[in-house]
Amino acid sequence: MIEVTDAAATIIKRSLVEGKVIRMFLAAIDSTGANYGLALGDQESDDVIYESRGVKIHMSPKDAELLRETIIDYVNDDRGTGFIIRGPEDEVSGCAACANADTCDHDHDSCDHGGCNHEDCGCS
Repeated sequence: MIEVTDAAATIIKRSLVEGKVIRMFLAAIDSTGANYGLALGDQESDDVIYESRGVKIHMSPKDAELLRETIIDYVNDDRGTGFIIRGPEDEVSGCAACANADTCDHDHDSCDHGGCNHEDCGCS
């Protein structure tokens, strides 16, 4: 499952171009770990397509196998502005293990955790 946060979905929807799709791919693996990319591209006949918050993310079958548990976020803070893509091997602060992860933007003030006490569910 690919999760797109509300912030990322808003920016992606603004960036869509008619006739193009959003493609996510594994760009490289180096000493810092995996590096992911997002780009506008053409739809391929064998694309694996994930949808989250009204955004369709297209991937090659090979990349989909590696990236199927990814969170796409967008930040605009004192560190910079841009997309952050966290893969399954990345440590995620937020609700990755929470029962409400599919509806949570990993900000405990903005989502309903239904009684989550943060220690038991893996949220931070």
